[in-house]
Amino acid sequence: MNQDDQGDINCPYCEYAIRVSELPKNSKIRCPGCKKTIDDVQSRLIPLASAINSLPDKKTDKPEIIVENLIQENTVDKNELTQKQDLSLEGSKSNNSEPENFENFKSTEDLEYDEEFVKKQAELAQEFAISQSKILNWEETADEVSSGKRSNRVIFTLIALIITSLVVYISFKGITKNNAAIKGLEAFFESKTPEKENSSIPKSKTFDDLLKQMESLELHELVSASLEDFLNSEDVEAKIKLSRSSERVIPLMRKYYQNYDDGPIAFRRISSAGEEGTGIIDGFYLIKVSFPNFSILPVILAFENDRIVVDWESFVGYSEITLSEFISKKPRNSTLMRLNATSDNYFNYQFQEDIYRCLYLRNPEDTEAVYGYIERGSRADDQLSRIIESGQSIRFITLKIQYPKKLGGKNQVIIDEILTSGWLIKE
Repeated sequence: MNQDDQGDINCPYCEYAIRVSELPKNSKIRCPGCKKTIDDVQSRLIPLASAINSLPDKKTDKPEIIVENLIQENTVDKNELTQKQDLSLEGSKSNNSEPENFENFKSTEDLEYDEEFVKKQAELAQEFAISQSKILNWEETADEVSSGKRSNRVIFTLIALIITSLVVYISFKGITKNNAAIKGLEAFFESKTPEKENSSIPKSKTFDDLLKQMESLELHELVSASLEDFLNSEDVEAKIKLSRSSERVIPLMRKYYQNYDDGPIAFRRISSAGEEGTGIIDGFYLIKVSFPNFSILPVILAFENDRIVVDWESFVGYSEITLSEFISKKPRNSTLMRLNATSDNYFNYQFQEDIYRCLYLRNPEDTEAVYGYIERGSRADDQLSRIIESGQSIRFITLKIQYPKKLGGKNQVIIDEILTSGWLIKE
């Protein structure tokens, strides 16, 4: 048997891999292994696993999104980095391919504007934003915050008048500075005075709390500054300190950056407050960044331990291994992957439509793809149903997959679990 060899069809009797240069007229062929006649050769042909152009094209057109604002030239001098500028969006979303070198991207005049490429990047960025949640109404929130601030000013003004009166009264009584009454007055004054800020970020638990203490524009500036610090960070240790759940992702980040440059990431522009796909989403802050090659990446930031930090796993599209390595190694254990998905109807071998559902899974670079199968009625099937019924998208999906014990086609895998719609694991 040569079960692990590549073939156009596998013998149903002995699983011998047979190459078919052209289809026979009667659609029958004799197996060189067991010498038995195989009927209906055409229906048994196996699609190649690692060549995208040989798989069914299931992509669908999406509405055109206007992105002139996001691709305007607005690069400041401090962002024209001269060190290790070879990490683009495609390299940051998956560890499947080598990152591009941006050393020659000094200005947009040096680049050829590819309108179709920019439209595709905008489409992916917007779909990623939509897959997470709805964005808050900035104008309504701003009005509420302004009203709250006016109330605070009135309260502090009254407190100041009371304290001033006490100071004047005590001074007329001739109480010295060392008197216990003065110390009590100072303690009272300190208790009624707003706490001095030790940093630019007030003490809060969530972005919604921050939004109650400042204008939406101020909050957006803080988020943008935190993202810039992450993009400009010099090495993996600096990136760890600026990442969400840093203790948990330390081993993941150190392993990841053994294969990728951990230096500063060149970028052109960060989206402004109020732009589409920018704002608070389910307790996180979504913002978009454009790169020198005109690619666009949605970035998710969290508010954690009084700091604004980047969700690194969704930023790079972290998977335990690349899809190319997964296809090559064919692991029989569940492997966490972040992929793009669409529903499909390719059923063959042991994967039949009355038993399984099919998803077409591919890496973000569109260079590798597999067919993932979910057994109807299983836990993964319930997870998929909840996502679809809630109106969420599976265009971006985080899931666990493995190869079946009995191989069908070399590009057919089992979906063990669907963790979430999108690439953000919230808990």
